[in-house]
Amino acid sequence: MIFRWFKQGPRPNIVWILMDQVRGDYRRCHPVFEALGREGVLFSEVITYAPYTMASLPAMLSGLFGSRNGVNAYYNAKSFDKDRCFTLPQYLKESGYYTLADTFRDILIPPPGFDQVMVYEEEGADLVARHGEILRRLYGQRGRPFFAFLHYGLIHRDVVRYVIKQYGDFDDRYFGRYAENARRYEAFVREGGDYLDAVWTALRELDKENNTLIIVATDHGTSLGEKPGEKAYGIYTYDYSIKTWLYLVCPKLLPRNLEISSLVRTVDIVPTVLDLLGISPKKKFKSLDGESLLPLIDGRGGPDREAFSETGGLDGPHPSTHAPNVKCVRTKEWKLIYNTTTKRKELYNLIQDRDEVQNVFGQYPEVEKRLWERLMRYTSSE
Repeated sequence: MIFRWFKQGPRPNIVWILMDQVRGDYRRCHPVFEALGREGVLFSEVITYAPYTMASLPAMLSGLFGSRNGVNAYYNAKSFDKDRCFTLPQYLKESGYYTLADTFRDILIPPPGFDQVMVYEEEGADLVARHGEILRRLYGQRGRPFFAFLHYGLIHRDVVRYVIKQYGDFDDRYFGRYAENARRYEAFVREGGDYLDAVWTALRELDKENNTLIIVATDHGTSLGEKPGEKAYGIYTYDYSIKTWLYLVCPKLLPRNLEISSLVRTVDIVPTVLDLLGISPKKKFKSLDGESLLPLIDGRGGPDREAFSETGGLDGPHPSTHAPNVKCVRTKEWKLIYNTTTKRKELYNLIQDRDEVQNVFGQYPEVEKRLWERLMRYTSSE
């Protein structure tokens, strides 16, 4: 059973660790992920709004799809609708929290609500030491709860260095060499796991009063050469880049060792935190696209949620940097993808075809009609 904090006295500290670009099927690379699962709740089937950080982070921190918060393309990073969208750090700051973010590029973070946004250089960054020191400082300041958003971006750094800058969009030296690509990527994830293990150990030592909600999530996955044209991320909306995961750890309030495989979305994180804290969404701002995950935790699972994702690549076969041109709607069983540039439609049965190899569009007219209507509803809000 869940106990909400507003009934329990002092508000908790909140530490959100964003492990940039960790595919769900590679969490097995490091034991820290299994350990986190034993201590809290794992949502193992999470769909991100966008398969690239520039748009996925504003959606995660606002609970709104980029089609509604303004950041729906690479070149729209500064278009966050701060007059009509209220972010999680704004809610927390209004509730008495000190709010801090540490990232490798400040343009990734929607500006409203943070007391301080710190930026580190990816090259040579010692994030174990840096984030450990940030946490020690925050825990040492008594009397006011804090929200710390800590962005681990070194997998991104290494993918850029060893993949994006080394290969072309249809490079035979990359595509078709899955095993080699997987070994390289697994090494990046293991290094990230070492970081997460060290920071989580520091958190357990610093949180003397057991008064912290720990959120560990990723913003998107990455290609390992599955689909020619996308050597990394941000080009297509296949599951290797949009299917993510989420851990919520707070043993005082939440169950331990619980995995929920119901399909949910990254936009569900903000309403979950608000629900846990007893904070009502503001009616004068845009209504949230996400829904609280607490009913699923209380019921140990439940109905799958419908997910919407979209992207427009910086490169690839059909770049679209100012507006998304690849859009999809996903259920537990089906995914419909529509490319507005080529007018191509793809339909995948995800139960029978997990790797999205067989496009069955044209074979299931009732499914296609239903998903197309849903996709049009999402895109009409843009």
